[in-house]
Amino acid sequence: MDTLALAAALSIAVTVLLVGLAIVAGGAAGSRLRGRLEGVLSGEGPAPEAAEALRETTSPLTMIRAFLSGEWLGKVENDLRMADSELKPVDLLAIRVALAGLGFAVPFLFIGGVIGFVGAVAAAGIGFQLPQMWIKQRKAARAKKLEEQLPEALTMISNSLKAGFGLLQSLSLTADQLSHPVSTELAQTVHETNIGSSMDESFIALSERCGSYDLDLVVTAILVQRTAGGNLGEILENVAKTMRERVRIRGEITTLTAQQMMTGFVIALMPVGVGLLFLLVSPEYITPLFTESVGQMMLGVAVVLETVGVMVIRRILAIEV
Repeated sequence: MDTLALAAALSIAVTVLLVGLAIVAGGAAGSRLRGRLEGVLSGEGPAPEAAEALRETTSPLTMIRAFLSGEWLGKVENDLRMADSELKPVDLLAIRVALAGLGFAVPFLFIGGVIGFVGAVAAAGIGFQLPQMWIKQRKAARAKKLEEQLPEALTMISNSLKAGFGLLQSLSLTADQLSHPVSTELAQTVHETNIGSSMDESFIALSERCGSYDLDLVVTAILVQRTAGGNLGEILENVAKTMRERVRIRGEITTLTAQQMMTGFVIALMPVGVGLLFLLVSPEYITPLFTESVGQMMLGVAVVLETVGVMVIRRILAIEV
């Protein structure tokens, strides 16, 4: 018990330390940015006080960054950008470790024993994954909004091309008139082309940044047109019509599968409802599930099977168009 208590105390200490380091890292990054901007605007190089503060404040998170893989950093940075988050990869890692530490400490300290330790391990795993789940949800929301904006953006680009504007001018006009995220991505593509990248490289980078099937289709159409020729305005107009048709079909599929989705969730919640009913009507009948080792094992297996069932139902009803 003493060893486990020591482990819980250490996890709390590590959590507090990592949160503090994340705050310090954010302050150091802000000082560095302000120093560079002040130096550039004044023409005298980085501000001396900012540079001195940086030398005196060497964040341990920056040292951790040196040990992390460049590929991992690139992937996490791209995920954070696609989630419209201002966090840095190392800050995200600190938050995940901090939540894992809190998740481990709280159940163990308040419950104790073997059950508390098992719950602490499970809570630590959940706490570690929560930020990643949040990022995944933000990415999905951003990608959905981008795909909803694409037909309108393609129509505006097509109309601009038919009016005699060039492709870059059309992209710039569309970016000015639409909202984030499609405006941000188109503006960055125009900016990359203006600073020296070829148009093909800029569009390929746009496709890689967004990771959207619809946008990949648009980029492929533009690249093929630049190679084989053709009326780009009509091509983009046809692509926009195809996307609108896909959106309509998705809506119909969602409507047709809504009842089956609800049925699946009701079936999954039925055991929980029955268990609560027995707990109210006849507590002595269901109490062994929580007090006996065999009952706890059966309860754990039931939870796993319920989770697998819900995942299978969601997978069956996730129809790609």
